[in-house]
Amino acid sequence: MRKRIVSWVVLMTLILSCFAGCKKENEDAGIKIYYMDALGNGLVTESHVLRAKSREKQAKEIMTLLASTPETSDYRRTIPEGVEVLDIVFDKKSVTINFDRNYEDFTGYTEVLIRAAVVKSLLQIDGVESVTFYVADKPLLDSKGILVGSMSGESFIEDYGEETDSLIKTTLTLYFASANGQSLVKKNVDVYYNNNIAKERLVLENLIKGVDDEDAKSAIPAGTKLLNVTVTDGVCYVNFDSTFLNVDSGISADVVVYSIVNSLTELDNINKVQLLVNGASSVTGNASMIKLGTSFERDTTKVMEAVEREILVEDGGQ
Repeated sequence: MRKRIVSWVVLMTLILSCFAGCKKENEDAGIKIYYMDALGNGLVTESHVLRAKSREKQAKEIMTLLASTPETSDYRRTIPEGVEVLDIVFDKKSVTINFDRNYEDFTGYTEVLIRAAVVKSLLQIDGVESVTFYVADKPLLDSKGILVGSMSGESFIEDYGEETDSLIKTTLTLYFASANGQSLVKKNVDVYYNNNIAKERLVLENLIKGVDDEDAKSAIPAGTKLLNVTVTDGVCYVNFDSTFLNVDSGISADVVVYSIVNSLTELDNINKVQLLVNGASSVTGNASMIKLGTSFERDTTKVMEAVEREILVEDGGQ
């Protein structure tokens, strides 16, 4: 009888220990923080265990993470550099995020991705069912001037960048730096892309990515982030982060500029290109020799012919 009692106690202890362990595991399971992928085409996640206890502090913790560089090196921060959160206000089951005016610099697909990442991250706070965006104390309007309003999980598709049924194949005509960095090399590149992505963004992403050829390389400095790209009346405004000014000493500034300009003006809707850094048309201490805020027109005088490229490669890029 005593053995039965001891066995029963041991069994119950094991069960309770297992239950406590499972409960602790669930508590530590954490949430997903949604970041941008390397090219800004979609959303990716990192697991995170919230340290804060109140939902107000949890929201602040999440927004701080979204505005910070992710631990995974090929992920991008969700809230771009320069955009500040002015207020976080809770009202029952809803939370309102009030950004400063710099948020208005981001439009189109990029802005939708930012919204989706923020909303999906915040909705994991217990009791939060919707998120509303304000910009400088005014409700966010979409590109058509329509009030965005409160957003829930159903406001966005589940996986950006994973819609394989909507992928389109196209051939881009792109201009890269030559082996010696002093001329341009014209390349036709076949790419598959999501039909939600603007062609100008696709062009710039592939210029940053570069090509796997010995006679051509990306003219854009490694690590450069494309913050935003818009087209108005035939002028394409390209907004990079400050890394763009760290031009490789072996690449001509003109090659960097016309790699971008010539590639973009291959598109029917673009005639001129203006380059910006962090939204500014001039930057203090800009030693890159790249003129910001200037409307550049197409210029193919630096494009090398195939025979010239072969000779250059044979000579070792000299």
